[in-house]
Amino acid sequence: MSARRPKALFLLAVVAAPLASPVGAPLPQALGPAASPEDILRCERQIIYRGKRLPCDSPSARDGEGLRTLLLTSPEALAQLDRYQQNRRSLKSTAYVGMAGLLILALAPRFSNTSAERTAWMGGGLAITLGSFAFGRAKLNSNEDQLDQAIETYNQANPSDLIQLKRQ
Repeated sequence: MSARRPKALFLLAVVAAPLASPVGAPLPQALGPAASPEDILRCERQIIYRGKRLPCDSPSARDGEGLRTLLLTSPEALAQLDRYQQNRRSLKSTAYVGMAGLLILALAPRFSNTSAERTAWMGGGLAITLGSFAFGRAKLNSNEDQLDQAIETYNQANPSDLIQLKRQ
């Protein structure tokens, strides 16, 4: 037991030492910006434009926003990007429908009087949840074609200045 006490005191001293530093003193590297996970919200898709790798998406979502400034010269491609983003935003409702299905599934045993009623409500909740998930995934996959089409439209309008999408 006494062998553990010095280790615990050492760890306590290591943790408390930075907190005892004077106000305005820089934080130790362990508590500063380097301690946060690097690029935790980073999306993996990139584009290659003029030999450079650029992010395709904004830091918080797979929204293709990194393409906007490049597509400004092609109004049709920009409109397709806007449709792509609008379709992604409209899919949020499928998450709410799926949550409602989970709620029905979870509460069915509590509010059902008979076994048959409970089974029916639970089956309905499960069907709603799985259906909204399947619909959302299918819609997301088909929406990716819209982004590909926006890039293709831009590339056709600007054959000397191509954009290539890299998915990882």
